[in-house]
Amino acid sequence: MAAAVYMLLYSLTHGAVWACIRYLSSDIHPLVLVFFRTLFGTLVILPVLLKTRLPRLADGLYPLYILRGIFNTGSIVGVFYAVSLIPLADAVAFSYVAPIFATIFAVFILKEKIGRHRIFAILAAFIGVLILVRPGYQAMSIGIMTALGAAVCFAATLICVKLLTRHDDPTMVSLMAFIVTLPISLVAALFHWQWPVGQQWLYVVLMGAFAATSHICLARALSRADLGAVMPIDFSRIIFAAILGVTLFGDNVNGLTFLGGAIILSSAAYATYREKKLARLSRPE
Repeated sequence: MAAAVYMLLYSLTHGAVWACIRYLSSDIHPLVLVFFRTLFGTLVILPVLLKTRLPRLADGLYPLYILRGIFNTGSIVGVFYAVSLIPLADAVAFSYVAPIFATIFAVFILKEKIGRHRIFAILAAFIGVLILVRPGYQAMSIGIMTALGAAVCFAATLICVKLLTRHDDPTMVSLMAFIVTLPISLVAALFHWQWPVGQQWLYVVLMGAFAATSHICLARALSRADLGAVMPIDFSRIIFAAILGVTLFGDNVNGLTFLGGAIILSSAAYATYREKKLARLSRPE
């Protein structure tokens, strides 16, 4: 029950982050928003960060942390652009495909074996993407391509996380995401720099606070239950995003968005369940 509550809070705060982005993106460049989101998110987790010992240089993991930070920045920037161009619910639906891309990358990068269950999950997710994109019925817009690009970058981030957690504690890996992404996002933001004004500061601060809160809630949910158990609850994220999009921005929500998102998320949940089951069967007595 605690894991389910944390997962619901993650979904709600994650949707709130994207609502803040949607509100601010018409006046502030997305790269600048990425920096402020990371800055204020870092300030929220600072009390925890000060008590944590950072990885040693001798471990040789910092290049991988930097690579993870680059991919993480790319995924965030992609999401920020996508949210400003397409309805919030559509952006969330496309984000569900990231674990499937990660499964494909794992075959080539981590040399993981792919069986019929994973192939079934990938094909099901592809069908879900086709329902969202609807080729022949709507143009392949920049917003859709950006959302898919963000999912690919996030999938690469997941591969980096999987490699890093073989050596470092998962909490450390999560905290390092803010530390490494902060300078990378700052350099990118300087080319389009502008200061928020007036009420924009409130939404910028809320964006960072919601982002940090969503990270914390997700970590606590996963510490109390298996990923396969809580992943179906992540579908509430598309519901919250649709409500916020309709009430705040007048988005037009298509029922096919929920159908495509449900198919993609279900395929990811199924792949996660099968991976967990195989890991349990291969564990020594």
